Amino acid sequence: MRRLSNAFREWRQLRARVREEYSFHIDRAAADLRATGLSRLEARRLARSRFGGCRHLRMARRELGGGPAGLSVLLRAHRVLASAWLQPAILITSTLLIVLVSPAPRVIVESVIGMPLPSAARRMVFFASPAPWPLFTGITAREFETLRSLPALTDVARYRGIYVRAVARDGVALDAVESEARLRTGNSGIRLASQFEQKRIGMGPAITAWILIGCSAFFALRSRGKGRWLLYAIFTGCMHMLVSLTAWAFAIQLWSRMSWPNGLTSEGSLCLLLVTYLLASAVQSGHWMRDLDRRCPICLERLLLALTHGDTGRLLLRTAVTESICARGHGVLVESRWNRRFRPEESPLDELVHS
Repeated sequence: MRRLSNAFREWRQLRARVREEYSFHIDRAAADLRATGLSRLEARRLARSRFGGCRHLRMARRELGGGPAGLSVLLRAHRVLASAWLQPAILITSTLLIVLVSPAPRVIVESVIGMPLPSAARRMVFFASPAPWPLFTGITAREFETLRSLPALTDVARYRGIYVRAVARDGVALDAVESEARLRTGNSGIRLASQFEQKRIGMGPAITAWILIGCSAFFALRSRGKGRWLLYAIFTGCMHMLVSLTAWAFAIQLWSRMSWPNGLTSEGSLCLLLVTYLLASAVQSGHWMRDLDRRCPICLERLLLALTHGDTGRLLLRTAVTESICARGHGVLVESRWNRRFRPEESPLDELVHS
C-alpha cells in the first residue's frame, strides 16, 4: 500500500503544480487588467476568459501527467501492480462491496460462514407440521395453545397462518425444545427450524466447485514452491474463494427476489446461473495460478523482463526457453516446454562466505 500512496501523492503534486501555475498567471493577468481601471471581479473574469477556462487547465494537466493516463504511468513506475498485497486488497474490497450492496447483508455473511451471527434474532424459531397434500393443515389451534405453554418459548405467535413463530430462551437447546413440543402436542411430525435455517442461502454448489479447485491446486502448488510462497498461495486462494462464495450468495439472493412467470423459467435461469458461476470460478482459479507463476518465491514480487530465446517450433534441440528476472535480484525464473525452475542468484559475498 505504500507504493500506491506514493503514486497518488506524486500524482496530486503534479495536479497541484498545474493549479498553482494557472492561479499565478490568472492573478498576474488580473493585476494588469485592474491597472487599466477595471474592477476586481471584471478583471478576473476577463483574465480567465483569455486563458481559455477549465478546458486549457485540463489540457495542461494531461500534458504534465496529472490526468488519468498520467496516473496509470505512475502506478507502473512505482510498480504498484507488482505488489504482493494488491491482489488480496482488491479481493477483500470486492467482498465488502458485494456485502454492502446486498439487500440483506446479514444473510450473506451468515450463509458464507455457515453459522448465525450473535444476536437476539438468532433465538427466533419456527414450527411447522409437514404432511402430504391434502392432509397438510399446518399447526392446529390445540397445538398452538400447547406451544404457548412451553416454558422454553416466549412471544409465541402465528406466522403465515399455518406456522408458528417464537423466541427460544437463552441457554435452551433447540433439539430439546423440538422434542418437548412433539411430546406435549402428541404430533411426532412437528419440525423446528431456526431463523438462520429459514433464510440461509444454499452454498452447496459453490462450496463443491471450490473443493474441486482446491484439490486440483493442491498437487500443482506442492510441486511449484514452498515456504513463504506456498503460504501466500494458500492465503490468496482463500481470498479468491471468499469473494467467489460471496458473489454466489449475492446472485442467489437477487434470483430469489425476482418474479418468474413459471417454474420452468425459474429452474432454467438457475441452471444458467450455475453454469455461469462454474465458468467464472474456473477463470478465477486460472488467474490465481498464473499470478502465482509470475511471482518470485522469495520476495513475492512480480517477475519482469521476460526474454525468450530458442526456437518455439522445436521440441528437443534448441527448444524455446523463457527467462524472467526478479527486480530485487533474487534470481531468474527459467521456463521451457518441459520444465520450470527458479534459479537463485548469489552475490560474490555469499560465495566468499560459503568458501
